[in-house]
Amino acid sequence: MSLLEENSGVKMDYENDPSRSPPESGLSCAHSGSQVNAHTQVNPGAPQQFSIEDQDHKVLILHCENLMAVPNKNGVHAEIFFVLASHLSSASEEKGGPILLAVSKGERCLYCKKNKRQRKPTLVLKKKKLTKLATQSEKARQPFIFYKARVGSRYTLESAAYPGWFVCTSYNAHELVDMTEFGKRKYMEFDFIRISELPISPNEVSD
Repeated sequence: MSLLEENSGVKMDYENDPSRSPPESGLSCAHSGSQVNAHTQVNPGAPQQFSIEDQDHKVLILHCENLMAVPNKNGVHAEIFFVLASHLSSASEEKGGPILLAVSKGERCLYCKKNKRQRKPTLVLKKKKLTKLATQSEKARQPFIFYKARVGSRYTLESAAYPGWFVCTSYNAHELVDMTEFGKRKYMEFDFIRISELPISPNEVSD
């Protein structure tokens, strides 16, 4: 993979991207030199909805309360991901835009964790409402935040809590979605495919 060999190769997709907050007055996103204040607070709105595919065109589904990558065939229903822009005081454009992701109609959020017995962080789904999580403190949100960075036509998802660790899928089908370091033999680039159905109200993913 030609992924992230240099930071200069990583670019953000500013159009229809939930990881990018609206520009400050007087700033143009279209200008290559435009900058976003990393300390600008993102106001949570309605989550955007996507299905996600890896580089091998395997789709991510929910299986036994875990995320799994399976071939995109007839009869396979890709999981709908609810995505909200988030905020980190330490965020930088080089890493990408900080986002929160959830499945199960916004009631289970992607969470990166590591305990003392683990050598590497793992990806789990934590029962927490997405829009409630978005209003919590930065410290509480950090394990749920992933930097969404554009690489060519796809995106990587790097853990904010564990820098250098990325969401990944296996070369083999029907294996769980996991975390990996750059350079390992895993798929780390994903297509975010916008769901064309009517948007779900924030009230449907919050109390």
